[in-house]
Amino acid sequence: MTDVDAAVRRDGSDETAVLRTMQLGQHALFVALLAIGAVRAGDVVSVGGAVLLGGWYASGFAAVRRRPDSWRARVWLGGLVLGWLLLVLWSAEFAWVAFAIFFICVHVLPVVPAVAVVVVMTGAVVATQLAQDDGNVVARVLGPCIGAAVAVGMGLLYERLVAQDARRRALVAALVGARDDLIAAQDALVAAQREAGAEAERARLARDIHDTLAQGFSSIVLLSRAGLTGAEDPRAVLGRIERTAADNLDEARRVVHALAPLDLDGGVPLTGALARLIDRVTDPGAPVTGLTVDGTPRPTPTAYDVALLRLAQGALANARQHAQASRVQVTLTYADDAVRLDVVDDGVGFDRELVSAGRARSGYGLRAMQERLEELGGAVEVETAPGRGTAVAATLPLVAPAADTLGPAGQEQT
Repeated sequence: MTDVDAAVRRDGSDETAVLRTMQLGQHALFVALLAIGAVRAGDVVSVGGAVLLGGWYASGFAAVRRRPDSWRARVWLGGLVLGWLLLVLWSAEFAWVAFAIFFICVHVLPVVPAVAVVVVMTGAVVATQLAQDDGNVVARVLGPCIGAAVAVGMGLLYERLVAQDARRRALVAALVGARDDLIAAQDALVAAQREAGAEAERARLARDIHDTLAQGFSSIVLLSRAGLTGAEDPRAVLGRIERTAADNLDEARRVVHALAPLDLDGGVPLTGALARLIDRVTDPGAPVTGLTVDGTPRPTPTAYDVALLRLAQGALANARQHAQASRVQVTLTYADDAVRLDVVDDGVGFDRELVSAGRARSGYGLRAMQERLEELGGAVEVETAPGRGTAVAATLPLVAPAADTLGPAGQEQT
């Protein structure tokens, strides 16, 4: 239970205790006045009438407390007033029981009808008192009137407390409901964030598997086909297959552990990782691949290096397996505010609109490139057409370096 819950319960308990005390006081007042009247009257009829009126009072008050505005409550009140009048007509000693009934009138009836009943009953009390000719007329008139006014005031105060208690209960229920709704909303948000994280992780793993294992298996298939043709020494082909399989096994381990790619292992910069990637392209008939670095290489976030290296892996694999390219040029450019990787081949190209519409058999690699770069705030542009080659350009934003860190451009590696 929270501190707020404890405070609400404590305040509610205090207010309920006050109402319960007032109700018990009302019951005690009615029973006491009724008993005093019966004792002072001192005859069997008065005692019997008092017992019957007390039984009527006890029989209906519990139900009236739950639904004071019901017609049953008003019938019960009418019977109570009628029984009191009969007792007063028999003995004036029961006149003062009216003050206990005044509280009930205010509780059961609206204000105006309740005051009207109180006035009539007060008139009956005054009449019975005046019938006792002892000469003190003023006291016998003012006493019942003042008592009736006090009873009505106390009754109205009691009703106000009851209304406040009802509003408090409604407010507490609303607050508890709002708190439960908030907790449910928070739980739903946590679940949605957890699901979004899981979905993002699945997408990341799918991209990594596509850019590493799938490309490695494709290379192994091409090498196997070359070995089956007998154009090369089978031992040399098996050696290249073994190296490719070993590299992809290491990549698989790093994908599982969400580590950097093999080419970036050991703190190798992106330029060295790209050179290592190109040097490993030794498939039969593989296109001639060159690497050019423009601008002064700068340290970039590991996520940038991973994204650009994966893009280069995918683009080179596409050029080797699908584009039938004879040459591929990879250019890494360090600008003041961005790093850019361009992979351009002279292959057969493809219909970009067909791939974008999802009607081509492949295309996952292109979507994976776009998703990977967009997650880092970058962008990928692909220019291609059937028979005109393909150019893939990826750009990631960088913080501008200091002026003295800029150097000459044009370093070339092959």
